[in-house]
Amino acid sequence: MEPAGLQILIVEDDRDFAESLVLAMSVRQCKADVAHTGPDAIAKYQSGSYDLVFMDIKLPGKNGVETLTELRQIDPQAKIVMMTGFSEAALLDTARQAGAMDVLRKPFKMRQLFSYLDALNSTTS
Repeated sequence: MEPAGLQILIVEDDRDFAESLVLAMSVRQCKADVAHTGPDAIAKYQSGSYDLVFMDIKLPGKNGVETLTELRQIDPQAKIVMMTGFSEAALLDTARQAGAMDVLRKPFKMRQLFSYLDALNSTTS
């Protein structure tokens, strides 16, 4: 089942990695926008409509957990999956407490990423 038409926001400061995620989303017929900072993610979220957000925990300036908290204030139902290459237990716990659906540990396989799309698609079908 293809999750066609899902709107995805990718929040990632590594531009090459962000672009690879956009390409992966296009393979699954999803439209993906990219934000490279927390404030940029907040602005895009306020002006767009997203089904799912994949957000790096380590971002310059406002980190991913702070950004997650603000996005959940804008939209308490926001579906946000955090991504990290670090294992800072306190930050990961804070992300979960703030409402993150899950935390993907980098490097991850694209099928892990796609499982969130599939799950979301099955709830919207």
